[in-house]
Amino acid sequence: MTETILEKLAGHPFHLNDTALAWVRSTFDRLSLDEKLGQIVLPLCRDLSPEDLWAPLRHHVGGIHRMPSRSEKELRDSAQFLQSQTAIPLLMSCDIEFSEKSSVAAGTPYLNQMAIAATGDAEHARRMGIVAAREGGYLGFNISWTPVADLAVNFRSNVVNTRSFGADVPTVMAMTAAYQQGARSAGFASSIKHWPGDGLDDRDQHFATTHNTMPMEEWRQTFGKIYADAFAKGVQVVMAGHITLPAYTAELGSSARSPAHMPASLNFDLTTTLLREEMGFNGLVVSDATGMVGFNARGARRELVPLCIASGCDILLFPADLDQDLDYLRDGLQNGLLKQERVDEAVLRVLALKASMKLHETGGHPPAAADRPRLLGGAEHAGWSKLAAEAGITLVKDIQALLPLDKSRHKRILLAQLESRMSPSGPLPQLQVADMLREGGFDVTLYRKGDKIDPASHDIGMYLMAEEGVSAKENLGPRWEDLHGFFPHSMQRLWDYLPTIYVSLGTPFLLYHMPECRTFVNGYAAVPPVQQALVKALLGEIPFAGQSPVDAACGLQEASL
Repeated sequence: MTETILEKLAGHPFHLNDTALAWVRSTFDRLSLDEKLGQIVLPLCRDLSPEDLWAPLRHHVGGIHRMPSRSEKELRDSAQFLQSQTAIPLLMSCDIEFSEKSSVAAGTPYLNQMAIAATGDAEHARRMGIVAAREGGYLGFNISWTPVADLAVNFRSNVVNTRSFGADVPTVMAMTAAYQQGARSAGFASSIKHWPGDGLDDRDQHFATTHNTMPMEEWRQTFGKIYADAFAKGVQVVMAGHITLPAYTAELGSSARSPAHMPASLNFDLTTTLLREEMGFNGLVVSDATGMVGFNARGARRELVPLCIASGCDILLFPADLDQDLDYLRDGLQNGLLKQERVDEAVLRVLALKASMKLHETGGHPPAAADRPRLLGGAEHAGWSKLAAEAGITLVKDIQALLPLDKSRHKRILLAQLESRMSPSGPLPQLQVADMLREGGFDVTLYRKGDKIDPASHDIGMYLMAEEGVSAKENLGPRWEDLHGFFPHSMQRLWDYLPTIYVSLGTPFLLYHMPECRTFVNGYAAVPPVQQALVKALLGEIPFAGQSPVDAACGLQEASL
């Protein structure tokens, strides 16, 4: 059985030579059961001190997940420590999504996926993958669970939104493939998420099991095409989401082995029959984070943990309690919920991925400090970010011909924005657009909720919102209460008093809440290069070159007028 699997794993997408294959075989042959089980779990480590990192190392884990927002020194030191203390090099994973929440703090401020898609040029996605791999690699990572290949077809889905390349299948395919090519060329393994496809349900897997409700014919022409293209082009890892695909269960009928309410991370039909057998994926499958409600709501964890591996996931991501979850895997082997053959197959896939990354040769250690100028930050990455930012700013509509701004007509600006910005993980930096406009010679007054608006004191109004799509954030609306105050003040609008521009440096779907808004701009991301590009576009120094990757009018005819 082992030799049969190894023969299969030698091919696409791992492409193992004889030396790599021999390492996988010899490493696997010497593993005890406990060591095998360790290889198929990947914990999240928030405390990066050597004392706390010893705990997962004692269990021979296959990898460690860390947050790229940590300091450069913490990340490099912890990566060096971890890789020096293990006989089998570790997968060092992260989520570099280039949102304000999920970015390399020590690296280049870069655009999120939807902002990249708005450029209409897949070269920007390729560069995005390169930057993720170079900067992440310098900090000791070797795989990012990116890109997001979901479709932003439901404007109410906060968890997809700007994390995706949009709603157009050819665009998402092209951008996803380019990102992967860039990441692999710079030394990362390539990944894609969230199987079998998110973006229809308006809920978040962190809070509920979500559903992909597409009929299978439509699924095969959309998500199926995106994944098939990624597989053909060499993606090595698929993340199985806590997402159901009930139409596939219905299609299988009596041959279905899993109930329709079970998500891909726990569904044999989705993660083995559809993904591996029908679509031919031969790479590694990792579950999405198993601390999410979308996973744990499906039953008792002592049963879900072995079921996750039995259903086709090769790695259990973020065990809730490492000791306990490993016990659940052992119990599953004893009570028949999990077969030894399935564990062995999962271990072999983990080792094959590591061999394809040449970790058996390099040890997975971070690059030398002398490589920092080339890999972390630097003029090339900053230049790429600036070019993408200037190519993506999108003028959705300007039916009052307010733009470009002119100091002779628009010198006095009344600007409404959130006084404090937060991600689900903590505070975000204040926007700098007001200061940039002042530097351009405009008088900018910040509107405070409850202030009386005097039209004679201002020439134009401006709303500035910057709420990216992000996991575990439930509200991406226009936040009228936070801008204008409690009801009835929340019904107030600047455009009732002044010609007004609304700018979103985040979700592109806010016109749904204000179809009467006459001038609307989408920037998709709030990183400094986008803010700088926005001001240039507002002043007419560069064109509004971006093309919307989604229906910014959300299907409302009046929002397009």
